[in-house]
Amino acid sequence: MLRAEELSVQYATNRGYVHALDNISLDVASGETVGIVGETGCGKSTLGKAILSILPPRTRVTGHLQFRGTELNALDREALRRLQGEEIALIFQDPMTRLNPLMTIEEHFLETIRAHQKVSKREALERTMAALTSMRVPESRLRNYPHEFSGGMRQRIMIALALVLTPSLLVADEPTTSLDVIVEAQILEILQDLKRNYRMSLLLITHNLGIVAEVCDRVAVLYA
Repeated sequence: MLRAEELSVQYATNRGYVHALDNISLDVASGETVGIVGETGCGKSTLGKAILSILPPRTRVTGHLQFRGTELNALDREALRRLQGEEIALIFQDPMTRLNPLMTIEEHFLETIRAHQKVSKREALERTMAALTSMRVPESRLRNYPHEFSGGMRQRIMIALALVLTPSLLVADEPTTSLDVIVEAQILEILQDLKRNYRMSLLLITHNLGIVAEVCDRVAVLYA
């Protein structure tokens, strides 16, 4: 499903370009969970952003990055927009800052769904409620704002938001960071259930080898 061959990423700085990824090669098969582990600063999150093509301007990307045989680096902006969310989705590392504090949870979901698909508000709401229910978030919280939720609940909402368009590949960037062990176990259990139900592939970025041992089929190690 996903294949990276000799993928390199360089960030632009005032002192020139610096390497974030250097000749990375890996693949993720359909329905597979692959763990990405490594020390802080080794480029794990950069890899996730490269897959979604959401790297900062002036970033240099070389090598090959393919999704179902299509070269991602060759796609135009419109093709990438269709791919993002519908086929590949990302759970960001920090749920505390990724939700707009001025928008209700309902508004977040409606905006995401209707940006990608031409559906009625009623159908979009039905999908929203189904996604939130799958993450064990009560429907009664739809019109609440992000600050009214705990960190664990916000992470569940972020996962539901990533899954509402039923992507084929989910990139989870340290989805249990800053959560206590009980909430972490609940999130991992839900992710495994959803992976089976949606028949999707999962690329799990983490520094927790215990999580890797529990949920991953294979593991790739990055180093700085």
